[in-house]
Amino acid sequence: MSIKIGNNNKIKNSSIGNQVNLKLNENEKNDRNNSSFALRHPILLSIIISFTTGLVLLFSFWKNAIDFIEKLF
Repeated sequence: MSIKIGNNNKIKNSSIGNQVNLKLNENEKNDRNNSSFALRHPILLSIIISFTTGLVLLFSFWKNAIDFIEKLF
């Protein structure tokens, strides 16, 4: 492959971009299977954490904490 730039300048045997090798060897397959739950399912984990946080914030304890903060001001 040759590319003409300007006054007959040529770049020979060049590759534009990188070639991607999609073949996985056995070590990469094992690493993928041994990865943590958080790395494999980040969206599901964030939804679970959000619901858990919402549930904790519904407890009546927070009314006492809010009253204490309001008394400070």
